[in-house]
Amino acid sequence: MLCQIPEIQPGVISLFVSGRLSTADYQTCLQPAICRSRENWQQVCLYIEADVLLEGWEFGSLTGSGEVQLPQFDALVFVGGPDWVGNAVRLMGPFMQGEVAWFPLSQKQDAIAWVSERSKN
Repeated sequence: MLCQIPEIQPGVISLFVSGRLSTADYQTCLQPAICRSRENWQQVCLYIEADVLLEGWEFGSLTGSGEVQLPQFDALVFVGGPDWVGNAVRLMGPFMQGEVAWFPLSQKQDAIAWVSERSKN
């Protein structure tokens, strides 16, 4: 499940994730939010808060068919989630085109400050 939550700041896409994410989550929530952000703010800054039930993407969404593609972004911060989320962000961060960070849920305010500093708004 992927859903928008109240924005933490204008120009920052604020999302909550849990369970297994699907192609439909990507197409109905993430893609439109990114398009609106590019149109309205000329940037894409993502704040993604995860609970410990996050499992990742459905395998069928990532089979190379182009259904789910990592969008271009300026900044992405993950907050919380299971232990593997922080490890994945640290591992993949250097290979991503935008700035990436992970914060434990106990440091949510630090995560908000981090992404807010990178937002042009």
